[in-house]
Amino acid sequence: MAIPDPHAFDTLLRVRKRQEDLRAQALAFARRETQIAQMQREEIETEQMQMLEEAGARLREHFDAADIRRFFQHERHLARLGDEKDIEIRELEAVAEKRRQELEAASKRRRMIERLHERKVEAFRKHVEKLEQQQTDETAAAYAARRIVPASGTPQRRER
Repeated sequence: MAIPDPHAFDTLLRVRKRQEDLRAQALAFARRETQIAQMQREEIETEQMQMLEEAGARLREHFDAADIRRFFQHERHLARLGDEKDIEIRELEAVAEKRRQELEAASKRRRMIERLHERKVEAFRKHVEKLEQQQTDETAAAYAARRIVPASGTPQRRER
């Protein structure tokens, strides 16, 4: 019977763990990019609200049509930027979801190799235990074959 190699999957397991780590890093990067885009979107919304409030205050205090027009043009520009940022966020979220699925697949592949590795190690352990038991049995049989136990109870050496 061939002796199972307990280290048969060590290299493959290291490769799969490295692949999983790379996928986890890619997911973290995608999530970070999404988070940054969301923060930028919030900043645009905040600036947009401030522009509208300032335009309203100027409208109440002093009506200058050119200033009001510039405020509203800037507000429309900010609205376009916000819409573009929303599209970017959706795209980044799709990328993050794809990265999450890739990480999940890499984790499954790593776990599969880990299970195979554990089976090999267990098979090796059982093989070693079996060999040890065989040696113990052979030693006990050899010891018993050399000694004869008479009725008196004291062991004597068998003569050949």
